[in-house]
Amino acid sequence: MELEKLILEYENDFFRKDFCKSIQNLDKRIHDEFREFGKSGMLFKKSSIVEFLSNLDTDRDIEIIDFGIKKINDDLIMANYISNEKDLGIHALRTSVWVKDGVDWKIYFHQGTVTEAESIM
Repeated sequence: MELEKLILEYENDFFRKDFCKSIQNLDKRIHDEFREFGKSGMLFKKSSIVEFLSNLDTDRDIEIIDFGIKKINDDLIMANYISNEKDLGIHALRTSVWVKDGVDWKIYFHQGTVTEAESIM
């Protein structure tokens, strides 16, 4: 599978209840040193993200727009996209850093910055 499509699939997995309800899935996909600067402005570590995602009641109705990756080196990728939280009408600029850990790609860092829809469309 093409790397960009793989990482896009991985990003979308975090919006799916069926994927997230498995702690094993999340542990395999999220690096132990993971950090997130959330759209709320708060800092999250792996443990709090795993707890949040594993307790989803439903799929998250989030659309990824303008997804792209930049390969920094063979083991490091930066993904950028816009998220559209359809039910809330919130748009955010998103950046994820993915590291290759053996044969698997794991998310190492993520940041979401809320923006006005008019400024990005």
